[in-house]
Order: sequence, then C-alpha cells, then structure tokens
Amino acid sequence: MYLLAIETTGAFASVALLEDDCVLEHIQGHDRFSHLQNLMPQVKEVLENHKLSINDVSAIAVSKGPGSFTGIRIGVSSTRALCQVLGVPGVPVSSLEALAMRVADLPGEKRRSTGDTLDDRTWICPILDARRSQVYGGGYVLQNGYPIEAFKGGAYTVEDFLEKTDECDRILLLGDGTDAYGEKIAEARREKGKFTEFAPEAIRYQDAVTVGRLGAKLLQEGKGLSYQELLPDYMRQAEAERKLAEKQAAEAAKQAALKK
Repeated sequence: MYLLAIETTGAFASVALLEDDCVLEHIQGHDRFSHLQNLMPQVKEVLENHKLSINDVSAIAVSKGPGSFTGIRIGVSSTRALCQVLGVPGVPVSSLEALAMRVADLPGEKRRSTGDTLDDRTWICPILDARRSQVYGGGYVLQNGYPIEAFKGGAYTVEDFLEKTDECDRILLLGDGTDAYGEKIAEARREKGKFTEFAPEAIRYQDAVTVGRLGAKLLQEGKGLSYQELLPDYMRQAEAERKLAEKQAAEAAKQAALKK
C-alpha cells in the first residue's frame, strides 16, 4: 500500500511517499511559503521517481495544523480534492505531534549529546510562532517513536506555555517558535532552576516524513477519514477574522448604547 504524505504548515512544502510504513522518498521545497506553486509538482515528482501514478496511492496523510493559516488551507484543500477524486481515505495529522516525532530521527550519539532527550523525564515541546507573543505548542514524550501527550497542544501565550512546562525539569524545544521565543523561555526557566535545550536545526522544523509515519499508524488504527470529514485545525481565528469579530462586537456595543 502506498501512502502519500503532505506537509504545508511550515515555511517549506514537503511531500513524502511511503510503502506501508517504510519511507521511499521525501522531497522538501526550498522556496519559503510557495506551497501553492510547489506542492503538486512535488507530488508528481515523488510518484514519477518510483514509476507510480496518483492512482496507485491508497491513502493521503496531511498535516492539519496548527501552523501557517494559508499553508494549512492549501495542504488540507489539496488533500481533500485528491481524496475525493481517487476515492481514498485522508488522514489528518497534528503538526505538533509530527514535529515531536522528529526527535526520534536523531542518531543515538546525538540524542545523548542533547541530554537523553528521549527519556520520559524530558518533555519534547514543539512550539510554532503564532505571533502576538503567542505560540502553538504542546508537550510530549516518545514511546516506541510515537508521541504521548504530556500536556495538550493548543494556542498559548508565552507565559501560559511556561506555566505548562513548570512541572518538568528538562524540556527540548523545536519548531519556529524556538527562533522567536526560545531564549525568553530558556531564561525564564533558568531562573527557576530548570533546564531547556534547543533541537538541532536538522530536525527543528516540520517535514512530511513524520506526517507519513504518524499517518500510517493512525490509518492502521482505523482513523482514516472521507474527504468531507477531513478538516483543518487552526487552533485560533485568523488575524482577519479576529479583527472582523472585534469590529462587529464594537459596532454592536455602539448600537446598544444608542438604544439606551
């Protein structure tokens, strides 16, 4: 069985092809936030490299979010369209959980050099930059290479995220939120006598390989969905939606005041 995996929640579109749970190939784009132009050519390339057509694909795993709103829309919409045309299931995968799984790709020597990051005393904490001093983040430990939730993934202020990690003496940060807020988080934790590590750049950002691996597991568990059921997970309103809601609320309050 061939499974196609799509990741568009980060800066670079990424596609992987798996046979059962074995990764055959992974293609990573090089143009930042050019998912619309790059995604389908990458899908075509990864299939042609193995002399396959899109009709050979039995399921499609896609990173459902959180992350880039535009990227999520492109990835999920493209997957829905392909699943509808092909009549195959889609598998929505949390970008946070897939990102946490990347730690398992480190060779054993590098795992040790980062402080035994895979034992259950260390929380793997993917954080994505949600702007306005917020992150999409979660806490996980890995069991047999798969993420187990230590605290629920969600949209947090940096301060709220710090509170969530207070229970753990050692965390490993990865994701683009590390670039924006990593030093601030590390300093705040240091003041409490707690340790913070940053994942090496080679595994710090999203890619389709772990989306495919986690998607294959979810598919085996019967969690494939029809294209109608496949939905994005933005975790919060888009900026334009937030501003519109604020404007509507202000207008409603104004009208209510005029009626008094």
